[in-house]
Amino acid sequence: MDVKSELLEKMAQKKMDVASLAQAMEFDAGILKLYLVQDDYPIPSRIIKKMEEVLAN
Repeated sequence: MDVKSELLEKMAQKKMDVASLAQAMEFDAGILKLYLVQDDYPIPSRIIKKMEEVLAN
């Protein structure tokens, strides 16, 4: 499973949408939504780390 799919699955388990995750990360929801589109464009590692931190809590 790729990183985007794993993050989306964790978001679903936590019942978080992009807007609530972005708010918890103090990040722009529009940009986060673009990063999570299922395409070949990678999510920067610092964003992945921040997402994983928020989703772990």
